[in-house]
Amino acid sequence: MTRTLTGRVAVVTGVTSGIGRVLARDLLAAGAAVVGCARDGQRLDVVAAELPGLIAVQCDLRESADRAALVRAAIDRFGQVDVLVHNAGLGFVGAVADMTAEDVERIIDTNVTAFIDLARLVLPGMQRRGDGDVLVVSSVAAWVQLPPLTVYAASKRAVDGFVEGLRREVPHEIRVHSVNPGFVSTEFHARALGMRPREDDPGVRRLPGVGADAVSDRVLRELRGGRGRTVAVPRVVGLARLVGLPGFSHALDLVVRSVPAARLGRAFAERRAPGACHDDGDSAAPTGFTGGGAA
Repeated sequence: MTRTLTGRVAVVTGVTSGIGRVLARDLLAAGAAVVGCARDGQRLDVVAAELPGLIAVQCDLRESADRAALVRAAIDRFGQVDVLVHNAGLGFVGAVADMTAEDVERIIDTNVTAFIDLARLVLPGMQRRGDGDVLVVSSVAAWVQLPPLTVYAASKRAVDGFVEGLRREVPHEIRVHSVNPGFVSTEFHARALGMRPREDDPGVRRLPGVGADAVSDRVLRELRGGRGRTVAVPRVVGLARLVGLPGFSHALDLVVRSVPAARLGRAFAERRAPGACHDDGDSAAPTGFTGGGAA
């Protein structure tokens, strides 16, 4: 069964960079009405100018009032929300012992709490109409929890668990999806170091992996499909689920404990982002964090 996206109203989080930016573009091209949000108002203005038709809403997803205002803006403008795509996310490159309580709260509030609450806000309308899609851009990290992304991986495992539970809770007319990319070719490591590079910053070596276009293509294919499910991008990385089996998991424990993985991971990030500049428009960006859309 193939569904049309023409005329559907989509709320997309994190539209100022990476996967979210491409998603907003592709949904608009497919004929959807798109309400996109981000925390950085200056970047949001730039994206809105580049994507005619995008309804841009400045929103700090860690704030419940902002989340409610985002959904209300979509309903006030279009009367309903047919599709929720939670793409925004934060990560931290480093050891858990080096994090602060605020670091942990930022990740959980953005990656987990915001998604659950946005789903809560849009579901009543979907249930009344007997139709809707709730989708999260998760990560292969949900299946393979490795330092230096331990808390990030835990947050992605949490949203995958929520997706599975919600899928069993709602009527089958409401489709609940998780799209789990492996490494995505973005400025992941620069953002992991607290930097805010522009898109395609020449001073940043992108993470090797699939392009944001491939992830967006998979998201649109799932939204056009007839049922909700969890899929990997590319499909081969779905084999990472095998790591959860007891034998594989134990072997991975032994291997990872033999190396200072968190320290090596951060050193690798620093080598890949030697020339990235800080964005003066977001001085609050915490060192060690990265935006969503990377594994």
